[in-house]
Amino acid sequence: MEKNQFLVINDLIYEMYNWRSLEDIKHNFFQRLKIIVPFSYASILLKKNEDPEDITLCNPICYPDYFIEAEEAYLAYEDPDADYLLWNLYAKESKLLRASDILDEETRLYSPLYVNCYGKFDVYDDMQFTIVYEGRLLGLLTLYRTRVDGTFSTEDMFFLRALGMHLNTVMHRILDTRPVSHLSDEKRLSGMKERYCLTRREVEILSHLYQFETNSEIADALGIRENTLQKHLQNLFRKLNVTSKWEILRL
Repeated sequence: MEKNQFLVINDLIYEMYNWRSLEDIKHNFFQRLKIIVPFSYASILLKKNEDPEDITLCNPICYPDYFIEAEEAYLAYEDPDADYLLWNLYAKESKLLRASDILDEETRLYSPLYVNCYGKFDVYDDMQFTIVYEGRLLGLLTLYRTRVDGTFSTEDMFFLRALGMHLNTVMHRILDTRPVSHLSDEKRLSGMKERYCLTRREVEILSHLYQFETNSEIADALGIRENTLQKHLQNLFRKLNVTSKWEILRL
């Protein structure tokens, strides 16, 4: 991985944890992702309901906007058995598939599903990542390339997989409407304090980090300057053996 690629990826991951709504994804995610993994079209389809046995998808978020025509055609397609990759949605953990690895060119490009939904857009290859959190399907991210673009590479898959584990967490936070268990949060922070010998101030900062607050928001809430906060964060990085805030969030 080149240094500039690492910087772009790291910056995107940091930004992802500041998302508050699906609109943030629509307006901020795809254009940044395209710098890392070039594609022609992209979409996120959301799971329709909470039933774990029902993998019905809905509400496409598309880039560019006009590609919604293809995804709405896909969602309305009357023969679900025609989708050769549908089994991917039943997995209890995230899976990343490249259509060109699973299907030969003739099957990809001449199936009724392709012709009716994606032929108009000259789709040649796609890469699907199932968004799954704690065994629960949340949605499906798909990137598409045209024949001119060619197929996705193994490097493209590596980058998308690296971003995907963060996408799982962020999408769960945005979509989960269940009430937050404050008792659970208190127990988690108490356990972190004992395990890593954290100070009271460091625990306070952790509690704000787990609410996905920015540095300025945390500093304002605690009544300290941002450079003072940075010193506390550096101490947290050292004690937790991490190098960034998103690594802390993974804990």
